[in-house]
Amino acid sequence: MKILLPLTCTILVSTYASSAFAENSWYLGAQYSAQEVASSPDRELNTAGIVAGYQFNEFFALETRVNIGTTGYSHQILSDQEYKEDIDTQASLLIKASYPISNGFSIYALAGMSKSKYEITTTSHHTDIDGNTTQTYPHLIKASESGFNYGVGLNYKISEEFSLFVDYQVLPELSIVSGDSSNWNSINIGVNYSF
Repeated sequence: MKILLPLTCTILVSTYASSAFAENSWYLGAQYSAQEVASSPDRELNTAGIVAGYQFNEFFALETRVNIGTTGYSHQILSDQEYKEDIDTQASLLIKASYPISNGFSIYALAGMSKSKYEITTTSHHTDIDGNTTQTYPHLIKASESGFNYGVGLNYKISEEFSLFVDYQVLPELSIVSGDSSNWNSINIGVNYSF
């Protein structure tokens, strides 16, 4: 009995404290991501996708983001060769720590793991004497990068259900076919709906 009473009091107090600060809500949203790979030359890759998360309280959430590539990078290597990079899919699992500042605004930090699948295509065009393309030889390389990513952002709560966000993330370094690593970052903008 001496152990049961303090244990019961501890459970009741912790339950009250967690419910007093809890938002305990799921949210779903959409985002657009403008990404840049710092290399020579710099490459811009864009994605769009969905955001899903669970808000434990006003300070912490667990979030996942799944994107698909919308635009890639390409350039002409020689007059008869073309190089192209495209993001196929990109997924992240993130811990989100928020701090409210004022009037519906909050700042947050993100940290987690991400995996990006991408394709590199090189195409050679062969022409005849008259300048007509006779044959095309595409070469496709599928690759992926995974690792730790982090970032900071700003959230604005429009209503109890809707919020807008913008954030900056540093993604895992991208290893190009040559073996060199390049810095990879993104600016994301989106909207979430809590239910």
